Amino acid sequence: MKLPTLLTFSAALALTSCDQPQEVAMEAPKSAEVPKAEKKAEETQKTETAKQPAEHHTDEIFKKAANPVDVGSFGSDQPVERRDSPSRGVIVFGKKEVSHDPREHWEQWNWNPLKAKRSGRYQVRLTYTMPLASTQTQFRFGQQALKNTLSPTREPAKHYLGEIYVEQPGDYAFALFAPASAAEKKVEIHELALIPAPEGPMPTQGADGSITLEAKTATTWSENMRYEPKPEKNCLGYWTSEDDLAEWEFEVTKPGKFHVSVFYGCGGDNHGSEVAVKSAGQELKFITADTGGFQKWQEAKLGNVEITKAGKTFLVIDPLNKVKAAVLDVQRVVLTPAG
Repeated sequence: MKLPTLLTFSAALALTSCDQPQEVAMEAPKSAEVPKAEKKAEETQKTETAKQPAEHHTDEIFKKAANPVDVGSFGSDQPVERRDSPSRGVIVFGKKEVSHDPREHWEQWNWNPLKAKRSGRYQVRLTYTMPLASTQTQFRFGQQALKNTLSPTREPAKHYLGEIYVEQPGDYAFALFAPASAAEKKVEIHELALIPAPEGPMPTQGADGSITLEAKTATTWSENMRYEPKPEKNCLGYWTSEDDLAEWEFEVTKPGKFHVSVFYGCGGDNHGSEVAVKSAGQELKFITADTGGFQKWQEAKLGNVEITKAGKTFLVIDPLNKVKAAVLDVQRVVLTPAG
């Protein structure tokens, strides 16, 4: 696949100004003269009051908050990174794997083509330093383009450029472009990471309290396992390594105890692997059975988990071993209120 031979970057800056409103001096209405002693006491009180910062009515709310307010996150559309985020399947390109190619009208940073082992969606995260002014960039992955503005930073900063989709295993060319002025701003690329991302929206709890976790809404922390979108499959397949795992993030509005069922398929005499399902600090295990084929779905009723808090929750399917060529295919996981 060839990268475009020419990319033209243009930037237009419009400066607007408006007249500041004129202050109109108004003559205060005359009033009775205040005695000197009372007038002096009043002026002293006003001076002391002015020295004290005004407290907004929300200040007291924030004082009582369980967690401090992160003012650094205001106005940012960047995702908040989890400290416990898995690293399986994350593809990282370091400083030694990028080259700078200055052109007449633009700057270009090149990487060797990605040799993708599987299809899937990825978040693109750039780590960089740039001590001077902001600059516009465009990240090109094949025919996919992600436009961004990088802010100045003297310390290495992480910036999520957006999401790209790898349609199938193979080689993919990619590069980062910026206006020629970016060279003067001393942009330095420290790392580029492709982080697995789900291919469907985050699941939410239904009106009946149940939660259905479809295969396409899972994040596939894997090197080979992936979401298979064909209608006859619509599942997580190619689960040929016990190190690959699937994780769902979902929204709970009505906490409580839930029955957990996994709808899976296994065939070709590959049954017998042990699989763990983890959520809210609890773990349920089952042994795969021969369902008659990898797309012949069978329900495994595993038991209960208790989710005690409303909000975002995670569920992970993590194979503990693999007895033969593959572990299983997973169509969906269903959590049903227990009583």
